[in-house]
Amino acid sequence: MSLNPPVLYFDLVDPLSLLASAVMDQAEVSEAVSWRGLELRPPPAALIDPTTAEWRARRDFAARQAERLTRPAGPLAHASAGTAGIARIGNFTAARSPTIVPWTRKAHELCEFARERDCLHAVRRALFRAHFIDRIDIGRIDLLVEVARRAGLDASETRAVLDVDRYTGAVLGNRNEALTQGVADVPALVLNEGRLEGTAVLSQIERAIELLTETAQANREEE
Repeated sequence: MSLNPPVLYFDLVDPLSLLASAVMDQAEVSEAVSWRGLELRPPPAALIDPTTAEWRARRDFAARQAERLTRPAGPLAHASAGTAGIARIGNFTAARSPTIVPWTRKAHELCEFARERDCLHAVRRALFRAHFIDRIDIGRIDLLVEVARRAGLDASETRAVLDVDRYTGAVLGNRNEALTQGVADVPALVLNEGRLEGTAVLSQIERAIELLTETAQANREEE
């Protein structure tokens, strides 16, 4: 019997999702996961206020986990290039939190379009960078089109699919699936062995990566 593919629910403005994304990229298990966008604050709900104590605590937890994972005796200290990248993530989640946290529906629609064009991972990374480093408003279609172009997608086609909401149904479908599975926070890693959510994903990321590696290997053996 084939194992169900692991699913990672994430949001592109979430610092916990950002770090989970970076760690999985570095551990080379990104291809073993089905990435599904899940909006923390879907419209028409009010935008996230990044100045609240709750959001600052979320950002600071991500920064502490980045420091833990990359300290000399930490679990990722052996991977020099990736470690530097994760350390930088810890720095700017702690000190450079964006002042605007937009709705992410259109950004997740872009991810669904990128999935069809076999460049989801490039676009996912580009969108995280756009929000957290470049301070680009990833809620705006015109700016998303430029991010997509730089990641290798055709600008005209990207604008067309975003303008007509072609992938809105896919994004809403991901949300409905997550809610059906009991997911209430991101990142959420759904495995055959169970589910990790929110801070637990990062607190137990080493074990999660082990499980992802084992799952990927088991599926390869069954092919």
